[in-house]
Amino acid sequence: MISIFSNSLGKEEHHALEGVFASRWLGAGKECSLFEEAFARHLRVPAHNVLLLNSCTAAIYVGLKTLGVGPGDEVIIATVNFVACASAVLELGATAVFADVDQHTLNILPEEISRLKTPQTKVVIILHYGGHPAPMAEIIDACGPEIALFEDSANSVSSTYDGQPCGTFGAAAVWSFDAMKILSMGDGGALYLRNPVHTDIARSHRFLGLSGQTVSGKDAMAANRAKWWEYELDHLSGRFISNDIAAAIGRVQLQRLSGFIETRKRIWAYYQQALADVSALTLPPEPLPGCESSYYFYWLQMAPDQRDALAHYLSSEGIYTTFRYFPLHLVARYNAGVQLPNAEWVNATTLNIPLHQNLTEADIDKIVAAIKTFFASLA
Repeated sequence: MISIFSNSLGKEEHHALEGVFASRWLGAGKECSLFEEAFARHLRVPAHNVLLLNSCTAAIYVGLKTLGVGPGDEVIIATVNFVACASAVLELGATAVFADVDQHTLNILPEEISRLKTPQTKVVIILHYGGHPAPMAEIIDACGPEIALFEDSANSVSSTYDGQPCGTFGAAAVWSFDAMKILSMGDGGALYLRNPVHTDIARSHRFLGLSGQTVSGKDAMAANRAKWWEYELDHLSGRFISNDIAAAIGRVQLQRLSGFIETRKRIWAYYQQALADVSALTLPPEPLPGCESSYYFYWLQMAPDQRDALAHYLSSEGIYTTFRYFPLHLVARYNAGVQLPNAEWVNATTLNIPLHQNLTEADIDKIVAAIKTFFASLA
C-alpha cells in the first residue's frame, strides 16, 4: 500500500542517538536546548521564545493556557482543523466558535473572523492548511489589536508569507513533529510565544508548574541549600517536556528539512501538471504570491459521489487516501449547532492523495495513472 504520509529517518539520526545513549542522559537536557536554538534560527526568532514539548497537542494547550484562555472567553477556530485545538479550548473552560473556510485553499476566511468576533473573543486559531500560508494581512486586520492570533503551523514547518516564516506573525504558534510530519522526531511539538514573559510562564506550565527559580537537587546542594529537595510551584500544570532522544532526532531532521521540502515541491508540481487534463477534478491552488508552502498535503476536489468511489478504487489499487480534516463543527461531541457551508462542501468533495519525500517515480506514476483510469471509466 502506498501510504499517504511518511517520514525519513536514517543513519544520520541513528548516529545522533548513539551520542545520547552514550551520555546516559535521556530526559530533557542539552539536546532539547540545542534543538530549541536551531529551530529558533530556522524561524528567525529569539531562542528564548521557542519551547520544545512532547507533542503539538501539549503545545496548543500550554500556549492557550499561557495566554490566559479560560471560562467566559471565546476562541474562534477554523473548522477545518484537528480536534486538538477545539478540545484544548474546551478543556480550559472557554467556548469554541467555529469559522468557515475558503472552498479551495481550506484556510480560514478572514471575513469569518469579523462576523464571529465579540467582546468575549480572546484568541483566533488559524491553520495554514497543508502548509499553504493563509492570507495573513487580512487575518491580522480582522483580529485587530485586542484579539490574540494563534497560528497552528503543524503543517507549515517551512512555509513563509511575504518572506516571513509562518508561525511568527501572532502572539503564539505551534508546530508538530509527530511520526507522519515532514520533520519527525516520533512525537513532539514546538511552541513560540512572541512575548518573552509569556515564554517564562509557558516554561513553568511545561513542567508541572515548577517555579523558574527551581534548580536541580545537585545544583541546590552545591549552593549549600539546607534542604535541597524542596521546591516551589508557580502554577498547577502537567508534565509536557520532551527528551534528548527525540530532540537529537529532530536536530538531524532539521538539517535535512530543505531537501524534504524540495522533493515534496517537485511531486506537487508533477501532480499539478499530470492531472491538469482531468476535467472532473479541481486541483489545489498554488500558494499566494510571495508565499512558500511546505507542501504537506495535496488535495483533489470532485463531485461528492465520485470522491468516495475514487478513494475506494485507489485503495483497491494499493493507494491509500483520506480527507484531512473532518470539520470540527460536525464533531458530535462539540455540539456546535452551526452550519458552515463551505466546510461542509469541502468535507463532501475533497480527497488527500499521497505526498511525501519517500514516494518514488514509480509510485507517483501509479497514483496518476490510477486516477486517470478511474475517471476514464466514468466517461
